[in-house]
Amino acid sequence: MGKIRQPIHEKSIATKKKIIEKGFELICEKGYHHVNTMDIATYSHVSTGIIYQYFHGKHDILIEGVKRYSDEVLFPMINVLEHETDLKNHFEETLTEMIRKTKEAHTISEKAYRELQALQNSDKEVFYIFKQKEMEATEKVCKILEKQELQIQNQKERVHFLIHMVDVLCQELSYHQHSDFDYEKMIKETVRMIMCLFHDCTTCKKLRTES
Repeated sequence: MGKIRQPIHEKSIATKKKIIEKGFELICEKGYHHVNTMDIATYSHVSTGIIYQYFHGKHDILIEGVKRYSDEVLFPMINVLEHETDLKNHFEETLTEMIRKTKEAHTISEKAYRELQALQNSDKEVFYIFKQKEMEATEKVCKILEKQELQIQNQKERVHFLIHMVDVLCQELSYHQHSDFDYEKMIKETVRMIMCLFHDCTTCKKLRTES
């Protein structure tokens, strides 16, 4: 097997990106064990030789795809926080917007979602990537809160729980859809629970007083 190339030119960078995107899409839709490198090459409209210039095999493509996907799912909530300059007084509205943006980021099909869930349980490297990305998101959110001088006791633990709650809610909204639930109420209750979790914030105290 030849040495793996790192693309430098714009065209080769675009080719590698396309292979990752198409390969990840195919793996998620067809199932990891039902796809081979030739399938990915065909789906990406490149030769098998091109695939092996950039990757050792389909697992490398999967891993790169998982990294990109996890960033796409977690980035919107961080982006919302970064653009709100007064979290102390607009925490409730910011949480609602975080949920909306994160929900919009869950764009893969239900079948692809189920495959990713299965891979998290069966592939240690996939599991580790999601775990690592969650911790990176936790650190970023903590820094945003600190920048706005929102020093909260056990901040890292609370922030990690916040991220988990938003992500689980958005998975429910995107892929489960139980007919017995009123999802608008579920969103409001999730926001309420998170605000109570961050009761150190002036806005949260106000909400609890009014309840």
